[in-house]
Amino acid sequence: MSAAARSERLRWAVGLLFLGLGLAFALNPRRCIDFTVFRTAGARWLAGTSLYRAEDGPMPFKYAPPVAVLLAPLALLPRSVGAVLWNLGSVALLLAALRRLPRVDPGPGEADGSWAALALAGPIATVLFYGQVDLWLLGLVVLAAAAGTRARGGVALGLAVLTKPPAVFAGLFFLARRRWRAIAAGAGVVLLVCALAAARVGPSAFTAEVSAWRGLVERSTVAWVTGPNPQGLPTLILDVAGWLGTRPDPDALWLAQLSATLFLAALVLVVRDDAGATFRMTTLAVAMVSPLAWRANFVLALPAVRRLVAASRAGDVLCRAVLAGVVVASLLTSGVLGRTTTEHLLAFRPWGLLGLLLVVVEFSAPRPAGPVRPAAPPG
Repeated sequence: MSAAARSERLRWAVGLLFLGLGLAFALNPRRCIDFTVFRTAGARWLAGTSLYRAEDGPMPFKYAPPVAVLLAPLALLPRSVGAVLWNLGSVALLLAALRRLPRVDPGPGEADGSWAALALAGPIATVLFYGQVDLWLLGLVVLAAAAGTRARGGVALGLAVLTKPPAVFAGLFFLARRRWRAIAAGAGVVLLVCALAAARVGPSAFTAEVSAWRGLVERSTVAWVTGPNPQGLPTLILDVAGWLGTRPDPDALWLAQLSATLFLAALVLVVRDDAGATFRMTTLAVAMVSPLAWRANFVLALPAVRRLVAASRAGDVLCRAVLAGVVVASLLTSGVLGRTTTEHLLAFRPWGLLGLLLVVVEFSAPRPAGPVRPAAPPG
């Protein structure tokens, strides 16, 4: 059997594994609680009512108002059917990402992405368990980058940015590759969806919804970053500030967010001549830049872990150590040890620290002697 055939079989085996998990979670009415929040938001947008309500308690809709436009079709389906289709879509986009990644970053072998997905089984299972959006985001970002200069890459980019604002970091990849048409198409998608959201409720109500969303995020984020779950770079910065006696407050959080954004953007710019490295750094930045980031977001680290697998097979000792850390963290923070023990482990920010180690690995690798030009001409 050829290496390509073995890689294809491995990819489908990985897909079937996560498909089984996704279906089991979707068919359990006590799982996919984030999907239920998404479905409720879609129903509220269709009804023209407020998305952000005190009655939602600890599970409010924390996404920007235009996202509800994209979620509206979920409200037209029975909850169980919608949850199944949602997780099916998550796994399908994971497989699409594994298939398209070699077009963006051709260095690692065909099978390395599948092994990387297995190494990240904990975060991937978490996404499916809660019915979260991160695998959709990963697939959209990879498909956007793999589309070259074609406008449909911009459509995927625009949908990704709407889904989660940190995905705007993916725009740095497009800027570095000078894909102007794709950037314009992405901006057009964002504007179109925002216009639809405003048209449904009216400009004044839309402005009020945006204000309510911002207030919700500001109120909840400070409380969130002091807990065990957050793993983003702003949280690591706040932890260090806490050791120095600074208490987390909105001002400290804003400074931590700004510092993380500037730091990660600078890293992307440093590697901009290498298309593969630029994409790995942008997706890692999307995973780490938000103070709301937690272990599920690290499915976005798949391109970086894919490169880690390739270097480990080549005998790189540092990469093998970091890869072992990813596998151990994936296992121990998956919930198998129980909620209390898992939260104690997460309080040490293992995924945030592993994200920083992936940055170290990226910059310890030999850089190309000259600029690595994109396969497609700019446009």
